[in-house]
Amino acid sequence: MHSATAIVSGTALALLVAVLVVVGGCSPIPTIGDVTVEETYQIGTAAASRGDHLLAIEAMNRVLTESPLHELADDALLALGDSHRAMRDYAMAEGDYRRLPSDYPRSPLVPDASYKLGLAYYDQSLPAPLDQEMTKRAIEQLERFAAQYPESPLTPPARERIAELRSRLAQKDYDTALLYERLESAAAARVYLEAVARDYADTPWAPKALLAQARSLGREGKTAEAQEVYGRLIELYPASEEAKAAAPEMGAR
Repeated sequence: MHSATAIVSGTALALLVAVLVVVGGCSPIPTIGDVTVEETYQIGTAAASRGDHLLAIEAMNRVLTESPLHELADDALLALGDSHRAMRDYAMAEGDYRRLPSDYPRSPLVPDASYKLGLAYYDQSLPAPLDQEMTKRAIEQLERFAAQYPESPLTPPARERIAELRSRLAQKDYDTALLYERLESAAAARVYLEAVARDYADTPWAPKALLAQARSLGREGKTAEAQEVYGRLIELYPASEEAKAAAPEMGAR
């Protein structure tokens, strides 16, 4: 395995890259034998760096097809996934990232592939009002990555994305609760509000859900239950805006 910035010597590569840049990446890669595996790989990385992912895909596929046991093959496979992801061909990107630990289990790039598989799902995650299947897949994959590689420098950004995606799921349930409120189905709304408070306690939506739940109970005259929820809110999220709103409301009941 070489770094993606590995230096490839020789004037042949420089000339090839220059020609490819001039024609905007439309020329095919020279036939095998005219360039080495290293040169083909470098052509691919140069193409990807300037956004010519079609040429990058052609180059990385050439490396993998002609020299699957070369020390750059795992780099090429990861780069292939990156170019497919850049082109929003997520099915192909997911396949590339899954293939890397299968084909090259000892590669030091296995953690990168695991993380980037999570990113491929993350890229497909939709806003809260829409279907959240990809959001759930992204969370599962990124959590799996973080658990397997806690010391990886990619783990902090993975956890940031997990937090963002969990907040999206919490918003989805919170918005559903508000919909039930508008439909005058308070009991159903409280089921979703309690789910937000229970399942997404680490998100900003949890204190919102507790406040809405307490107010809903209060409107129905369930004072004792409302007081209990107000108390949970103040105890768990004392610095939140919702707790500040809850304190006077709790005392007025």
